Order: sequence, then structure tokens, then C-alpha cells
Amino acid sequence: MNAFNPNPGPIPFDPASAWPDPDMTVIRPERPPAPELTDQEFMTVFGGWSGWLKSAASVKGAHVDYLALALLCTASSIIGNTRWAVPWDGWKEPPIIWGMLVGDPSAGKSPALDAVLDPVKVIDAELSREYQSAREEWHSKDEVARLVLAQWKSDAKASISKGDDAPEKPSEADAGKPPVRKRVRITDATTESVADLLATTWRGLLLSRDELSGWLASMDRYSGGGDRPFWLEAFGGRSYTVDRKGKPDPIIVDQLSVSILGGTQPDRLESMLVRSDDDGLTARFLTVYPDCVPLSRPTAALNEQFAVDAFKRLHNLSPATDEYGASRPFYVHLDEDAQHALQEFRQQCREWENGASSLMKSHVGKLPGLVVRVALVLALLDWAVGVVEMHVSSITAEHLGRACHYVGEHLRKHAHRAYGAASSPNEIRNARRIAELIQSEGLTTIGNREIQRRELSGLQTAKDISNAMAVLVDAVWIAPVDVPSGPTGGRPRKMFTVNPKLGRAK
Repeated sequence: MNAFNPNPGPIPFDPASAWPDPDMTVIRPERPPAPELTDQEFMTVFGGWSGWLKSAASVKGAHVDYLALALLCTASSIIGNTRWAVPWDGWKEPPIIWGMLVGDPSAGKSPALDAVLDPVKVIDAELSREYQSAREEWHSKDEVARLVLAQWKSDAKASISKGDDAPEKPSEADAGKPPVRKRVRITDATTESVADLLATTWRGLLLSRDELSGWLASMDRYSGGGDRPFWLEAFGGRSYTVDRKGKPDPIIVDQLSVSILGGTQPDRLESMLVRSDDDGLTARFLTVYPDCVPLSRPTAALNEQFAVDAFKRLHNLSPATDEYGASRPFYVHLDEDAQHALQEFRQQCREWENGASSLMKSHVGKLPGLVVRVALVLALLDWAVGVVEMHVSSITAEHLGRACHYVGEHLRKHAHRAYGAASSPNEIRNARRIAELIQSEGLTTIGNREIQRRELSGLQTAKDISNAMAVLVDAVWIAPVDVPSGPTGGRPRKMFTVNPKLGRAK
């Protein structure tokens, strides 16, 4: 390809026909096939939930992978800070899971989300009714308290005027703090409002969005977004303090725990990842990107009450308390066999990291912690539908093995299918940035200096630009042209002419 010369001298030629066809995989890389779990594997991983998930997938016309990941994320938020996993001393993991459903607009992502989130709406509605009832009761007490307080002030003033001691303030003069409206799910909120909710309700929240790419892009660290540190902490359930303008007291959250669930289209996800460097935020998501299922009429009915009852049981889990009577997570430890299995999985992840790059390397590095979280949620999901009668007091090797197979052997491949192209070597990613620029602006020529002036992420140095241009030359997107020095001399500019066939290759 490098031997192609777009400047053949005085010989007449048709530029469009003289150029070879450009390699379009530069901008549209081939994706690996979608991984699939066998029916037996799916039943082994999801146990008592496998039948409900299959039925829900049939009713909603969506791939069961969407339903399964949505279930794990939703259950993780309902469990929240009541249960944390402890692989061994010094390592704690909240159950918090972030899930991204990747697929085309007609893939059934939204119906799959509805199947899992509709039961949550039932719980939220009940919490809302409880709040309204408690609010009305408190409001009545508060009205009486205001009257009692007014009478006490009057009596105290009269006593003091007579030289007597003021009467003791009656307890009925204070109705106490108003009730707090508890919630399971939010769809959009500022970081300050999320922190305020968690500071008052403590348990944890689920942020669900039909489209995640816009939410992620809004926090791009090169666009000045300041929310990324907040969400990075929300994944880890760590304590967090939000300082508020104009208010003396900050919002202090003991365990900032937010599960995130939503969908996105593959082109939007890839475009966003290619245009920015990732600081680990996207790599924290478990991702599914299955093939679309064939269109068919449902052959099963959706038993929504099954999920409602199970979610209510999870929501009734109580936390532990510390020595001061404050709520804290109940810690669920891995047993000895589970610890051994986890160590083997960590070693496997190290081998996968050696063969990965960029975003996939970051994602694989987080898989051990994600496996622990998924194992905890799977164990509690078993308990929620009566597969096990006793409360989950430890995580067994059986729970961990199910999580390792699902996360390591299945979801890892989905992640590579979804954004593996964005984890290509830097020169490939940078070449894709330039290729997108050529197509979006219809450029016919392009030069190294012009690229450097645009200050694109990853393309600030002459070496980075030259390496990316070399990739595009090999792909016959561009070819170098001789540009003589200007009248003042100096080094000749590095310019390239663009393959005219690109106008017909979109």
C-alpha cells in the first residue's frame, strides 16, 4: 500500500479510480461475535431466577443477557449498604454493580429494563405512601407542638415577669425531625441532591437511564466536568463530603453507594471512548452486547409478583449497628474455599491483563472486585426466592464460582465486543480520531500541523501524530504529498491528500 503514488507526474489519470479502496475497518473495526451462555450455564449461574429471566426475555422480545445484568444491578441497589462482602481482612466490597446494555435502537434494551424496574416502582410507590402517611402524622404533631410552644413561651414570660422560675419546656413542644422520603431509584439528579438523599436515607440508590452515553460524556474530564470524582467514589461506597455554596454545613455521606443501570448504542459508546481518555469510570461497568433476538410472539407470561416479592424481601434486610448505635453494613465473609477460588481468579485476570491494552486492561483489573460483588448479590438473590432458607452468613466457593464464570468467561467477552476497539494501541485509536475528522468535515487534504493545532486528545506531540498518520497511509485513507518550503525557507510541511473514494465509502 505504501508504494501507491497519488502524484504520477504529467501522465493523465482519474484520481478517484487511481486510488485503491480505503480500509474502512480503521473507523469501523470488526467486532467479535456475541458470546452466549448455554441453557445449562445460565441455569447454573442464575439458579432460581433463570426461569423468570427467560420468561421476561420472551415477553419483552429482548435478549436474556439484558434481563440478567439488569437484575444484578437492581438487586445490588436494593441490598445497598445493608450487606458488604469481605474477601479477607483489609478488603471490603459493597454490592454496588454498574451495568451497561449495549445494542441498536431496536434491540430491546428499554423493554428489558422495564421488566426489572417495574417491580422497583411498586416498592417506591409503597415507600411514597408510607412517607405521605408519616408526613401527615408529623404535620399534625407539629401543629400541636407549635401551640404548646407558644403557650410555654407565654407562661415562661409571665413567670419571669413575676420573678418566678420559668416552667420546664414540655416535650410536646417539639414534634421532632420531619420524616425522610425513602427511595430506591432515581433517573436524574445532581451530585449534591444524590449526596443529600444518601446522607438522609443511608441505604443506597439505583440511577437508571435509558441512554448512558450522554451522562458519561457530560463528565468528560477534558470538558471541565467536575462530577467524575463523585461517581468514582459512588462505585466504591466510600465516605464523601459535599461542600455547598452559601451553606455553612457540608453534606457528609458515610457510604456513598449508587448502582447505575442503562443502555447505549454501540456507535455512541465507541465514538465517546475514542474521543477521550478514560480514567477508569467506564471500565467499572459490566457490559452486555448480545445479538438481536428474532421477532416473535411471546410464548410465556411475565410473573411480575415473583420479582416484587423477592425485591421486597431484599429491601427488608436490616443493617448492623456500630458501638454508637449507628447503621453500618453487615459484613459477609468469603469462606476458605471461596478465598482460594478468588485467588485463582485473580491470577487468571493477571494473565488476561498481559494480553490486553488500554480500556480492556483497566476493565480486567477490576474483575476480581466485581466477581466478589456479583457473588454476594447472587447469594442474596437465592435467599430472596427461597433457594436457601437461612440468611446468607458467608459466601461459598459455589457462589464465587458462578460469579467467576459469568463475569470472567461471559461478560469479559461482551466488554471486548462492546469497546474492545477503543482499547486498541494508541496509534490505532489516534488514527481513528483523525479518520473521523476527515469524514465529518469532508477534508481533501490534511497536515500534521493542522492536527496539532486542534489539540485533540492523544494527538499533542509530533510523534503521536506521525504514528497515527502512518496507520492511515497503510489503510490508504491518505497519501503524502510534496509541499515545497515557503519563500523564507524552513522545513517543508508534512501534508497528505485524502483518498477521494472516501466520499463514496461512508
